[in-house]
Amino acid sequence: MGLFSPKPKKQTTTDVIFGTVACPSPTVLGSQNGELHNVSWQQVKDGLEDVFDDSNQFLVLTLQEIRHGIRYVQAAQCDEGIVVQLGMEQNNTTKLVEKICSEQECIDIFKEFYASSAVKNLQEYTPVEFFV
Repeated sequence: MGLFSPKPKKQTTTDVIFGTVACPSPTVLGSQNGELHNVSWQQVKDGLEDVFDDSNQFLVLTLQEIRHGIRYVQAAQCDEGIVVQLGMEQNNTTKLVEKICSEQECIDIFKEFYASSAVKNLQEYTPVEFFV
């Protein structure tokens, strides 16, 4: 590449697959502060408040028993609001999908997932793009 050659463009892909990981307890809540096991809904809600108050925070809620193909839900701040990502399991692999939402919608997503392992309106989520 010469001095005046254009920089190569960064490419993205949605074709990224992760392995599956067993969850060691009925619920695991992860953040920068570590993990908590067998958490209450109030602990999840408190963790979300931390995410809403601090752009460096993230929160991951993982369930041991999945009935709807979703192993975990995670959230963090982004320029447009709150990005919520779902770890979708199928055939011993996990793919990430995401959507941008408001704080209240994020709370509703986590609450439904915590209570039932389900998430509504899956068609609103798009595959996460990764730089390659």
